[in-house]
Amino acid sequence: MKVTHYKALGLSVGTVLDRERGILEGLRPLAVQGRSAMDDTQLLAVYRQVARMLACPAAQATSTAFHGQLYQQVAQLLQVAPEWDESVAFGSSSAHWPVYEDAPGALQYLKKFYRLILVAPPQGIDVAALSRRLPLEFDAIVEPSALNWHGSLEQALQHLGLERSELLPVRSTESDDPWVDRVDFPLCTLRRGHNPPWNHSPQAMDGKRCEYASLADLAHAHQKALHA
Repeated sequence: MKVTHYKALGLSVGTVLDRERGILEGLRPLAVQGRSAMDDTQLLAVYRQVARMLACPAAQATSTAFHGQLYQQVAQLLQVAPEWDESVAFGSSSAHWPVYEDAPGALQYLKKFYRLILVAPPQGIDVAALSRRLPLEFDAIVEPSALNWHGSLEQALQHLGLERSELLPVRSTESDDPWVDRVDFPLCTLRRGHNPPWNHSPQAMDGKRCEYASLADLAHAHQKALHA
């Protein structure tokens, strides 16, 4: 599989936005106050547990309201009395969670060769706020919270004049990534958090695996494929 064989990339939000860092920075103070010690992995698991409980296809809550309510629920689970101003602060912070440093430049490069489709997580992301922080517009945005997720994707592809076979999904390693259990082969995975780039690693050079450490590495792989 060569990345140059595709006309579009289906990028999950977790490949562009460091959601887990934003979540942990907002919830760690609660974990410190909780009656039992909780590490980052456990805290993320609690976040996702509560997010699933609050998610509802019919709900129209904003990202700010969703995360404010989520903060209060997490506090109760940790047996901490939630402060209203802290829940409001956590809700507001979700619109400013950090964008990966390499993402803006890599997206600008990839935009020259692909139609870019942003695939949002099931709940709690202000896609408009994220888009305003990036130096480009996505060609389409798909919300997995819709009842017919695959139908929404197909509609976006049809609008862009693309076949499903022309789309390469690019997922993060987040356990609630929208592509988890919803995609057929092939797909690419960004395994961020590794110190060395994977440009020349076996993972990056194995066409069947299509694994990279960042969007910048994916852009680099595309450059190499053009000249192969």
